[in-house]
Amino acid sequence: MKQKLSLASIALAFSSILLLAGGVINAQQSGVANGFKVSPVRDEATIEKGKTSVQKIYVTNVNNYTVTARAVVNDFEPATDESGKPQIILDETKSAPTNSFKALVKSIPDVKIEAGQTAEVPVSITVPGDAQAGGYYGAVRFISAESDNPGQKNVALSASVGTIFLVKVPGELTEQLQLVDFSAEKNGSTSRFFTSGKSIQIMTRLKNTGNIHVAPFGRVQVTDHSGKIVEDYEFNNTTPRANILPNSTRKFEDSLKKQNWVGKYSVVANLGYGTTGSLITARTTFWVVPMWVIITVSVLIVALVVGGFLIYRKIALGRKHKVSTRR
Repeated sequence: MKQKLSLASIALAFSSILLLAGGVINAQQSGVANGFKVSPVRDEATIEKGKTSVQKIYVTNVNNYTVTARAVVNDFEPATDESGKPQIILDETKSAPTNSFKALVKSIPDVKIEAGQTAEVPVSITVPGDAQAGGYYGAVRFISAESDNPGQKNVALSASVGTIFLVKVPGELTEQLQLVDFSAEKNGSTSRFFTSGKSIQIMTRLKNTGNIHVAPFGRVQVTDHSGKIVEDYEFNNTTPRANILPNSTRKFEDSLKKQNWVGKYSVVANLGYGTTGSLITARTTFWVVPMWVIITVSVLIVALVVGGFLIYRKIALGRKHKVSTRR
C-alpha cells in the first residue's frame, strides 16, 4: 500500500511539471492511453473586491472513448530555481500562506466528455470584499475521474493538464523590480573575459519586491569599441510575456546571434515594467580575445624576453672581452 502511495505521489509531482507545457498529457494505465488537451495554458484576470468573474477553460478529450474530467484547484508559489516555473502545491490540505487562489474558486462539477469532443468548463472566481490587494496564483488541473474504456472504469490520478491563473485584485498594489545581476555569460558561467566568441549569452536577473506580478519588456543593445551597434534584441519577447511573481527572482538568458565576437563590447538594457512605466537601465561590458591571439602574444613576449636576454648577454660579453684585451 505504501509503495502504491509513493508511486502515485511521484506521478502526481511529475504531472505538475507537465502541466506547465500546456500540451497533451497521456497517462499510461494498463497499456491504455488517457489524456486531455486544455486551453488556454495561462489566464490572467483583474477582479475587483466583492466581484465575481467567470473564466472559461476548454477541455478536449483526445481519447477514442468517453471520459469524465474532474477539476482540481491548487495554489502555486514561485520556483526557487529562478526559472519562473510555478511550483504547484499538490497537497490538497495546504494553501498559499497568503492570497490563496483556490479559496476564491467555486467548486467545479465533473464534466463528461465524448471521444474527440471539447467541453467548455466555467471557472467562477469570487473575490471577497475584504480581500487583500495583490496577486492570487493557482492552477486548475484536469484528471480522469471515470472512463467508458472497457476494463478501465476507474482511472488512477496519475497525470493531469490544466490552466495556470494569475489574478490581480486592485487596491494598494506595489509594482517594484530590482536589478540583481546583468552580465555576459557562456556555458552558464558569467565573466567579463572570453576566449571564444561563440555561444555568448546576456544574463539578466530581476527580483520582484512588490505584491503583484509584472512582465518586464524593453530593448538590449550591444556596441563595439567605436560605439557602433552590432546587435540588439527585444527583451522578454514571448507571447505572452514571462511574468515575475512577488517575492521571487527570475533569470533571463538571451543568446547573441553574432558568433565572431572579437574585442571589447558594451551592453545596455533599457527595461520597462508595470502600469506606471517604471524603468530600469542596466550596463555591462565584456572582452573576447581568441586563444590564438593569446598564444601568439605570449610567444612574442617570450621571444622578446629571450631575444633581449641574448642581446644583453652578447653586449655584456663584448664589454668584458674589451676590458680583458686592454689589460
